[in-house]
Amino acid sequence: MSGDIKLAGTLVLPAAPGPHPAVVLFHGSGYEERNLWMARWFAEQGVAALTYDKRGTGQSTGDFSAVPFMKLADDGLAAVDFLRARADIDKHRIGVWGLSQGGWLGPLAASRSANVAFVISVSGPGVSPGEQMVFYYANDLRSQGLSESDVRAASSLRREVWAALQTGNGMEQARADLERSRKAAWYNDFASQQEDLFKHLQTPADWQRVRSHTWFKEEIGYDPVPTLQKLTVPALFVFGSDDKLVPVPESVNAIKTVLNASKKDFALFVIPGADHTLHIGDNVSPEYLQHIQEFLAQKVLAAKSLR
Repeated sequence: MSGDIKLAGTLVLPAAPGPHPAVVLFHGSGYEERNLWMARWFAEQGVAALTYDKRGTGQSTGDFSAVPFMKLADDGLAAVDFLRARADIDKHRIGVWGLSQGGWLGPLAASRSANVAFVISVSGPGVSPGEQMVFYYANDLRSQGLSESDVRAASSLRREVWAALQTGNGMEQARADLERSRKAAWYNDFASQQEDLFKHLQTPADWQRVRSHTWFKEEIGYDPVPTLQKLTVPALFVFGSDDKLVPVPESVNAIKTVLNASKKDFALFVIPGADHTLHIGDNVSPEYLQHIQEFLAQKVLAAKSLR
Protein backbone atom coordinates (compact mmCIF):
# COMPACT_ATOMS: atom_id res chain seq x y z
CA MET A 1 0.00 0.00 0.00
CA SER A 2 1.05 3.57 -0.75
CA GLY A 3 -1.35 5.67 1.27
CA ASP A 4 -4.74 4.51 0.00
CA ILE A 5 -3.27 3.17 -3.25
CA LYS A 6 -2.93 -0.61 -3.58
CA LEU A 7 0.13 -1.53 -5.62
CA ALA A 8 0.35 -4.96 -7.25
CA GLY A 9 3.74 -6.31 -8.24
CA THR A 10 6.21 -9.16 -8.43
CA LEU A 11 9.29 -9.82 -6.31
CA VAL A 12 11.95 -11.81 -8.16
CA LEU A 13 14.51 -13.44 -5.86
CA PRO A 14 18.00 -14.75 -6.69
CA ALA A 15 18.49 -18.52 -6.67
CA ALA A 16 20.95 -18.42 -3.76
CA PRO A 17 19.71 -18.19 -0.16
CA GLY A 18 19.18 -14.73 1.35
CA PRO A 19 19.07 -12.28 2.85
CA HIS A 20 19.57 -10.49 -0.48
CA PRO A 21 20.31 -6.93 -1.47
CA ALA A 22 17.35 -5.61 -3.41
CA VAL A 23 16.22 -2.99 -5.89
CA VAL A 24 12.86 -1.32 -6.54
CA LEU A 25 12.10 -0.53 -10.19
CA PHE A 26 10.63 2.88 -11.02
CA HIS A 27 8.62 3.50 -14.19
CA GLY A 28 8.94 5.88 -17.08
CA SER A 29 6.10 8.25 -17.99
CA GLY A 30 2.76 7.09 -19.31
CA TYR A 31 1.00 3.75 -18.85
CA GLU A 32 3.55 1.24 -17.56
CA GLU A 33 3.01 -2.07 -15.85
CA ARG A 34 5.64 -4.17 -14.04
CA ASN A 35 9.00 -4.70 -15.77
CA LEU A 36 9.62 -8.42 -15.39
CA TRP A 37 12.53 -8.56 -17.83
CA MET A 38 14.61 -6.10 -15.83
CA ALA A 39 13.56 -7.66 -12.52
CA ARG A 40 14.71 -11.09 -13.66
CA TRP A 41 17.98 -9.65 -14.93
CA PHE A 42 18.71 -8.11 -11.52
CA ALA A 43 17.90 -11.41 -9.79
CA GLU A 44 20.41 -13.17 -12.05
CA GLN A 45 23.04 -10.73 -10.74
CA GLY A 46 22.23 -11.68 -7.15
CA VAL A 47 19.96 -8.73 -6.39
CA ALA A 48 16.28 -9.25 -5.56
CA ALA A 49 14.03 -6.99 -7.62
CA LEU A 50 10.56 -5.68 -6.86
CA THR A 51 8.64 -4.48 -9.88
CA TYR A 52 5.06 -3.25 -9.64
CA ASP A 53 2.28 -1.94 -11.85
CA LYS A 54 2.29 1.85 -11.76
CA ARG A 55 -0.76 3.20 -9.93
CA GLY A 56 -3.73 3.00 -12.27
CA THR A 57 -2.16 0.32 -14.51
CA GLY A 58 -2.37 -3.45 -14.46
CA GLN A 59 -3.67 -4.57 -11.08
CA SER A 60 -2.73 -1.41 -9.14
CA THR A 61 -5.40 1.04 -8.06
CA GLY A 62 -5.36 4.83 -8.40
CA ASP A 63 -4.53 7.07 -11.35
CA PHE A 64 -0.96 8.13 -12.10
CA SER A 65 -2.19 11.03 -14.26
CA ALA A 66 -4.15 12.53 -11.35
CA VAL A 67 -1.02 13.48 -9.39
CA PRO A 68 2.23 15.29 -10.20
CA PHE A 69 4.81 12.71 -11.26
CA MET A 70 6.94 13.60 -8.19
CA LYS A 71 4.22 12.03 -6.03
CA LEU A 72 5.03 8.66 -7.60
CA ALA A 73 8.27 8.60 -5.61
CA ASP A 74 6.07 7.79 -2.60
CA ASP A 75 4.92 4.59 -4.30
CA GLY A 76 8.51 3.46 -4.74
CA LEU A 77 9.26 4.25 -1.12
CA ALA A 78 6.25 2.15 -0.08
CA ALA A 79 7.83 -0.69 -2.05
CA VAL A 80 11.11 -0.12 -0.17
CA ASP A 81 9.21 -0.37 3.14
CA PHE A 82 7.62 -3.63 1.96
CA LEU A 83 11.06 -5.09 1.26
CA ARG A 84 12.49 -3.92 4.56
CA ALA A 85 9.92 -6.01 6.42
CA ARG A 86 10.99 -9.27 4.75
CA ALA A 87 13.48 -11.65 6.38
CA ASP A 88 14.91 -12.68 2.98
CA ILE A 89 15.94 -9.09 2.16
CA ASP A 90 18.90 -7.18 3.61
CA LYS A 91 17.13 -3.98 4.65
CA HIS A 92 20.42 -2.06 4.61
CA ARG A 93 21.06 -2.79 0.92
CA ILE A 94 17.86 -1.74 -0.85
CA GLY A 95 18.26 0.61 -3.80
CA VAL A 96 16.28 1.98 -6.72
CA TRP A 97 16.52 1.77 -10.51
CA GLY A 98 14.56 4.02 -12.85
CA LEU A 99 14.38 4.69 -16.58
CA SER A 100 13.40 8.03 -18.13
CA GLN A 101 10.93 9.69 -15.73
CA GLY A 102 12.03 6.99 -13.31
CA GLY A 103 15.51 8.46 -13.64
CA TRP A 104 14.14 11.57 -11.90
CA LEU A 105 12.11 9.56 -9.38
CA GLY A 106 14.89 7.26 -8.16
CA PRO A 107 17.16 10.09 -6.95
CA LEU A 108 14.10 11.91 -5.59
CA ALA A 109 13.15 8.88 -3.51
CA ALA A 110 16.71 8.60 -2.22
CA SER A 111 16.70 12.28 -1.25
CA ARG A 112 13.51 11.74 0.78
CA SER A 113 14.44 8.56 2.63
CA ALA A 114 17.48 7.22 4.48
CA ASN A 115 16.25 3.71 3.61
CA VAL A 116 17.42 3.94 -0.02
CA ALA A 117 21.00 2.66 -0.18
CA PHE A 118 21.91 3.17 -3.85
CA VAL A 119 20.54 4.73 -7.04
CA ILE A 120 20.69 3.65 -10.70
CA SER A 121 19.31 6.34 -13.01
CA VAL A 122 18.90 5.48 -16.69
CA SER A 123 18.20 8.29 -19.18
CA GLY A 124 17.19 10.47 -16.24
CA PRO A 125 17.30 14.10 -17.41
CA GLY A 126 19.50 16.58 -15.61
CA VAL A 127 17.18 19.36 -16.80
CA SER A 128 13.57 20.30 -16.05
CA PRO A 129 10.62 18.49 -17.68
CA GLY A 130 9.96 21.69 -19.62
CA GLU A 131 13.43 21.75 -21.17
CA GLN A 132 13.37 18.02 -21.76
CA MET A 133 10.11 18.29 -23.70
CA VAL A 134 11.30 21.30 -25.71
CA PHE A 135 14.19 19.08 -26.82
CA TYR A 136 11.85 16.18 -27.61
CA TYR A 137 9.41 18.27 -29.63
CA ALA A 138 12.25 19.92 -31.55
CA ASN A 139 13.52 16.50 -32.61
CA ASP A 140 9.99 15.52 -33.62
CA LEU A 141 9.78 18.58 -35.88
CA ARG A 142 13.16 17.74 -37.42
CA SER A 143 11.88 14.24 -38.19
CA GLN A 144 9.03 15.85 -40.12
CA GLY A 145 11.54 17.67 -42.32
CA LEU A 146 11.46 21.18 -40.83
CA SER A 147 14.57 23.32 -41.25
CA GLU A 148 16.75 24.24 -38.29
CA SER A 149 15.61 27.85 -38.48
CA ASP A 150 11.97 26.76 -38.31
CA VAL A 151 12.71 24.39 -35.42
CA ARG A 152 14.40 27.23 -33.52
CA ALA A 153 11.46 29.55 -34.15
CA ALA A 154 8.96 26.93 -32.99
CA SER A 155 11.03 26.11 -29.89
CA SER A 156 11.31 29.77 -28.98
CA LEU A 157 7.55 30.23 -29.22
CA ARG A 158 6.96 27.03 -27.24
CA ARG A 159 9.17 28.29 -24.40
CA GLU A 160 7.42 31.66 -24.41
CA VAL A 161 3.90 30.21 -24.32
CA TRP A 162 4.81 27.58 -21.73
CA ALA A 163 6.45 30.17 -19.48
CA ALA A 164 3.32 32.33 -19.64
CA LEU A 165 1.11 29.34 -18.82
CA GLN A 166 3.40 28.29 -15.97
CA THR A 167 3.87 31.67 -14.31
CA GLY A 168 0.96 33.81 -15.52
CA ASN A 169 3.48 36.46 -16.61
CA GLY A 170 3.71 37.74 -20.18
CA MET A 171 0.36 36.26 -21.15
CA GLU A 172 -0.67 39.07 -23.51
CA GLN A 173 2.63 39.05 -25.38
CA ALA A 174 2.59 35.26 -25.66
CA ARG A 175 -0.97 35.33 -26.97
CA ALA A 176 -0.04 37.94 -29.57
CA ASP A 177 3.08 36.04 -30.68
CA LEU A 178 1.13 32.79 -30.93
CA GLU A 179 -1.54 34.48 -33.03
CA ARG A 180 1.06 35.97 -35.40
CA SER A 181 2.72 32.59 -35.78
CA ARG A 182 -0.45 30.92 -37.06
CA LYS A 183 0.56 32.04 -40.55
CA ALA A 184 4.07 30.57 -40.37
CA ALA A 185 4.89 27.62 -42.62
CA TRP A 186 5.87 25.52 -39.59
CA TYR A 187 2.82 26.37 -37.47
CA ASN A 188 0.57 23.39 -38.32
CA ASP A 189 3.31 20.88 -37.49
CA PHE A 190 4.08 22.78 -34.29
CA ALA A 191 0.43 23.10 -33.27
CA SER A 192 -0.32 19.42 -33.83
CA GLN A 193 2.10 18.48 -31.06
CA GLN A 194 1.16 18.05 -27.39
CA GLU A 195 -2.37 16.90 -28.26
CA ASP A 196 -3.14 20.07 -30.27
CA LEU A 197 -2.60 22.26 -27.19
CA PHE A 198 -1.79 25.42 -29.12
CA LYS A 199 -4.80 25.08 -31.40
CA HIS A 200 -7.01 25.22 -28.30
CA LEU A 201 -5.50 28.48 -27.00
CA GLN A 202 -7.99 30.82 -28.63
CA THR A 203 -9.45 32.94 -25.81
CA PRO A 204 -8.23 34.23 -22.42
CA ALA A 205 -10.50 31.64 -20.82
CA ASP A 206 -8.73 28.90 -22.78
CA TRP A 207 -5.37 30.08 -21.44
CA GLN A 208 -6.61 30.13 -17.86
CA ARG A 209 -8.12 26.67 -18.20
CA VAL A 210 -4.86 25.21 -19.54
CA ARG A 211 -2.92 26.90 -16.75
CA SER A 212 -4.80 24.71 -14.27
CA HIS A 213 -3.33 21.51 -15.71
CA THR A 214 -0.92 19.64 -13.42
CA TRP A 215 1.81 19.88 -16.07
CA PHE A 216 1.93 23.68 -15.87
CA LYS A 217 1.07 24.04 -12.19
CA GLU A 218 3.54 21.56 -10.75
CA GLU A 219 5.57 19.49 -13.21
CA ILE A 220 7.08 21.65 -15.94
CA GLY A 221 9.52 23.47 -13.67
CA TYR A 222 10.70 20.52 -11.56
CA ASP A 223 14.41 21.11 -10.93
CA PRO A 224 16.48 17.93 -10.43
CA VAL A 225 19.50 19.87 -9.11
CA PRO A 226 18.38 20.21 -5.45
CA THR A 227 17.59 16.49 -5.44
CA LEU A 228 21.05 15.65 -6.75
CA GLN A 229 22.60 17.89 -4.13
CA LYS A 230 20.88 15.85 -1.41
CA LEU A 231 22.18 12.48 -2.61
CA THR A 232 24.31 10.73 -0.01
CA VAL A 233 24.43 7.20 -1.46
CA PRO A 234 26.36 5.63 -4.36
CA ALA A 235 24.74 6.47 -7.68
CA LEU A 236 25.09 5.34 -11.28
CA PHE A 237 23.86 7.42 -14.22
CA VAL A 238 23.67 5.95 -17.74
CA PHE A 239 22.61 7.62 -21.01
CA GLY A 240 22.51 6.68 -24.68
CA SER A 241 24.28 8.99 -27.12
CA ASP A 242 21.39 8.71 -29.62
CA ASP A 243 18.62 9.61 -27.16
CA LYS A 244 15.99 11.71 -28.97
CA LEU A 245 13.93 12.41 -25.85
CA VAL A 246 16.54 13.73 -23.41
CA PRO A 247 19.24 16.37 -24.05
CA VAL A 248 22.17 14.17 -23.08
CA PRO A 249 25.11 16.64 -23.14
CA GLU A 250 23.16 19.19 -21.08
CA SER A 251 22.05 16.48 -18.63
CA VAL A 252 25.54 15.04 -18.27
CA ASN A 253 27.01 18.49 -17.66
CA ALA A 254 24.37 19.35 -15.04
CA ILE A 255 24.76 16.08 -13.16
CA LYS A 256 28.56 16.15 -13.18
CA THR A 257 28.66 19.79 -12.11
CA VAL A 258 26.40 19.19 -9.11
CA LEU A 259 27.85 15.88 -7.96
CA ASN A 260 31.50 16.80 -8.49
CA ALA A 261 31.03 20.05 -6.59
CA SER A 262 29.80 18.18 -3.52
CA LYS A 263 32.17 15.21 -4.01
CA LYS A 264 29.41 12.61 -4.29
CA ASP A 265 30.05 8.90 -4.88
CA PHE A 266 28.83 8.47 -8.45
CA ALA A 267 29.67 7.12 -11.89
CA LEU A 268 28.28 8.35 -15.21
CA PHE A 269 28.46 6.78 -18.66
CA VAL A 270 27.15 7.62 -22.14
CA ILE A 271 26.73 4.54 -24.34
CA PRO A 272 27.65 5.22 -27.99
CA GLY A 273 24.84 4.43 -30.41
CA ALA A 274 22.25 3.66 -27.71
CA ASP A 275 18.80 5.21 -27.68
CA HIS A 276 16.56 6.42 -24.84
CA THR A 277 15.86 2.88 -23.60
CA LEU A 278 19.53 1.92 -23.98
CA HIS A 279 18.83 -0.23 -26.99
CA ILE A 280 21.12 -0.41 -30.00
CA GLY A 281 18.86 -1.59 -32.77
CA ASP A 282 16.62 -4.31 -31.36
CA ASN A 283 18.85 -5.27 -28.45
CA VAL A 284 19.66 -3.83 -25.05
CA SER A 285 23.22 -2.51 -25.04
CA PRO A 286 25.58 -5.06 -23.42
CA GLU A 287 27.78 -2.14 -22.31
CA TYR A 288 24.86 -0.64 -20.40
CA LEU A 289 24.22 -3.91 -18.56
CA GLN A 290 27.94 -4.30 -17.90
CA HIS A 291 28.07 -0.90 -16.20
CA ILE A 292 25.21 -1.92 -13.90
CA GLN A 293 26.93 -5.24 -13.15
CA GLU A 294 30.14 -3.45 -12.21
CA PHE A 295 28.29 -0.92 -10.08
CA LEU A 296 26.43 -3.68 -8.22
CA ALA A 297 29.63 -5.66 -7.70
CA GLN A 298 31.55 -2.69 -6.32
CA LYS A 299 28.89 -0.77 -4.41
CA VAL A 300 26.25 -3.35 -3.39
CA LEU A 301 27.27 -7.01 -3.56
CA ALA A 302 30.76 -6.50 -2.12
CA ALA A 303 29.43 -4.79 0.98
CA LYS A 304 27.89 -6.73 3.84
CA SER A 305 25.90 -3.59 4.58
CA LEU A 306 25.65 -0.12 3.10
CA ARG A 307 24.74 1.35 6.50
